[in-house]
Amino acid sequence: MLIHLGSGPSSGHNQIPLQACILGSAGVFCLRPESPLRTSSLCLVILLSACSSPAPVPICGEPAFDPDVMWSEVDYLASPELDGRYPGTDGDRAARRMIRERFECLGLEPLADLDGYDQFFEDSEGNQTGNVIGFLPGNDFAVRDEIVVVSAHVDHLGDGFLGANDNASGISGLLSIAQAATEREASRRTLVFAAFGSEELGFEGSYTMVDDPPAQIDPDNIVYNVNMDMIGSYDQTEIVYALGSLPKTPAMSLLKVLVEDYPELDVGLGEPSDESDNVPFCERGIPYVFWWTEDPECYHERCDKSGRLDYESMASIASLNFDLAVGLADSAEDLRAAVKPGVDVCGF
Repeated sequence: MLIHLGSGPSSGHNQIPLQACILGSAGVFCLRPESPLRTSSLCLVILLSACSSPAPVPICGEPAFDPDVMWSEVDYLASPELDGRYPGTDGDRAARRMIRERFECLGLEPLADLDGYDQFFEDSEGNQTGNVIGFLPGNDFAVRDEIVVVSAHVDHLGDGFLGANDNASGISGLLSIAQAATEREASRRTLVFAAFGSEELGFEGSYTMVDDPPAQIDPDNIVYNVNMDMIGSYDQTEIVYALGSLPKTPAMSLLKVLVEDYPELDVGLGEPSDESDNVPFCERGIPYVFWWTEDPECYHERCDKSGRLDYESMASIASLNFDLAVGLADSAEDLRAAVKPGVDVCGF
């Protein structure tokens, strides 16, 4: 349902600009008058309130890092119909199908020995789930076998825990980064985009990719992981952490320069983490950056819904992570030298 709120001309000095408000799956949301929602996204959210099942999110054609587009993606992924995307459920399958269709539309290459983009596995609770993986090959024969993995996890808790921030926000960021990467010249190194399953059970999807990798992904060739988990609550504490950006790492060197282009963000540098899908990588000696915003009110609570996220900051965080990912992929630095095989570099 589309509702218009506000007034037109009034006799008072304080006029309220006309706003469009939409009844979506998680409540009523008002659009910023100065930043109109694009028609396809508008139709998407209207349909969410009119249909018994969620409408598909826009596929391609919408700008990367657009807050309204990212909102529509999160609203779909964190809709009651997908019920928190618990591994092995219809919601999990619908979310992975959405990611798979977006990868295909964007022209990411599938891995030859997988079922398209799907790396299926059975998790520790017996759920049949999977990772969704696509890649863009590097164009520099000297380093194209080196891999930068951009990742986020798909799953959440289910049973009414919808997981908008955790981690529909990260998946939306992943999709924006993948789109932006396809709209520029190929990087020197290969970029792998991975949406991991069963993270909440102990990073099982990322362990599956690293320990039982597809033939085209040699873990010994992975030189960096940039991971997003809960990037939608910047306004809660007004800081985003680039965890793993440790001293003397290639990412730290890049970020010190890149953050200057994002004055709207307070970026916390230099702290380690072993709390997300970066762990299977850094345990093998692969350096990482894990983007995370604190969510003291709604972390693993039923209030983690799409209507409460900070999409403006979320778009900036995803854009900054894109700059980092392609900066690493194009770096003239010897990234292999930063990998410490057999050494835990998680930072503890």
